[in-house]
Amino acid sequence: MFKRLSLRLTLLTVILLVVLYSITSLALYGIIRGFVMRSIDFNLRQAAYRVANTAVLTGIPSFASTGSPEINFVLVDNSTYTSIADPDLANALENRLNRPTDRPTFFNFTYQGEHYRVFDLPIAEGAGGPAYVATILDDTQTVRAMSDLRSVIVIVGLFGVCGATLVGFILSERMLQPIRRAFQRQLEFVADASHELRTPLAVIQSNLGIVMEHTDQTVEDNLEWLNNAHGEARRLGKLVQDLLTLARSDSERMPVERRPVALNELLDRIHDLYETVADMRGIELAVRAEEPLVVLGDRDRLHQLLVILIDNAMKFTDEGGKVEIAAIRNRNQAMLSVRDTGIGIAKEHLERVFDRFYTVDTARSRHGEAKGTGLGLSIAKWIVEAHGGRISIASEGIGRGTTVRVELPLAPKRPAGSEEGDVTARSEA
Repeated sequence: MFKRLSLRLTLLTVILLVVLYSITSLALYGIIRGFVMRSIDFNLRQAAYRVANTAVLTGIPSFASTGSPEINFVLVDNSTYTSIADPDLANALENRLNRPTDRPTFFNFTYQGEHYRVFDLPIAEGAGGPAYVATILDDTQTVRAMSDLRSVIVIVGLFGVCGATLVGFILSERMLQPIRRAFQRQLEFVADASHELRTPLAVIQSNLGIVMEHTDQTVEDNLEWLNNAHGEARRLGKLVQDLLTLARSDSERMPVERRPVALNELLDRIHDLYETVADMRGIELAVRAEEPLVVLGDRDRLHQLLVILIDNAMKFTDEGGKVEIAAIRNRNQAMLSVRDTGIGIAKEHLERVFDRFYTVDTARSRHGEAKGTGLGLSIAKWIVEAHGGRISIASEGIGRGTTVRVELPLAPKRPAGSEEGDVTARSEA
């Protein structure tokens, strides 16, 4: 599909280039040729009238020097006068001029491979028949130059078409690469989502099927199967919610508020929520914030970000380990880091941990009890990028822990008197 699209784009580019080049070349050639021919015809006309006027007034044709290239003339009025040195050329031209004409005429004349431009000017008939004066200019070099110009235009056009085809194909391939990658990711996303949705649905159906077979038993007797179905239903609900979040983020339909958020207060809130969970798992949870840091963002989304990072850190940290959350200032950036002393990540997996549905190994999780869907870090990456920040992950290998770093732009400082003005305005209200 993309190959055909690339060929169509290339063909469209080449056709457009050929049309533009043809129009430009024809216009340029027409302008140059018209200018040259008008100049030649102007000189021939002037020379013809000069010869005719002097012949009528004095009876003797006069022809002053015209420079280079030289213009010759033939005057027929009772007798023939000519300035052409070659008698054969003069005779051939006179035979051509014997054709009657009643108005001034320009025509081209070829003799022995040479090209001439001729202006035929009829004058009052004499006693011996029609009288006329013709001026002639050897414009062979001009004709050859114009022919060479046409050849150059055609050759350059052919090379241009070949070059445009090659360049157009390369550019179309490069242009389609992001679309191809996005399309491939979409296919993978749909396939992975279908797989992830199918698993909990199968578990729910199988457990409920067992309950339906035991119609003679009480709810308490089937509590194990119902609990299994309920747990998978909750997991399915979370998965669907995560999928909706990512789908809306892709379509840019997920609004992100921009309000001042104090990171220190948010970290304290997260610490209070997860301290009990950490104690139950035998993990030390520490928060370190050097100074008050305020960012412009969505408090709920930032809360979700920290929950994802802390949940991952605790999931892959064994009993007796430590999870530390730190927030420091780095110029105009707030640097958040979530560091654990857990299992760690092999270096070959670090580049893909933010991909959707990408999971390294369920055995990495603490006692293998928490099987993830691989969407948490994808959502975390979207939240950070939606706030104009960057997220990265680092690990020195298996057994050496993991550190996730987040950079968020700090909120601009408000003028000193703005808070007083806000308080005054609120009190007046």
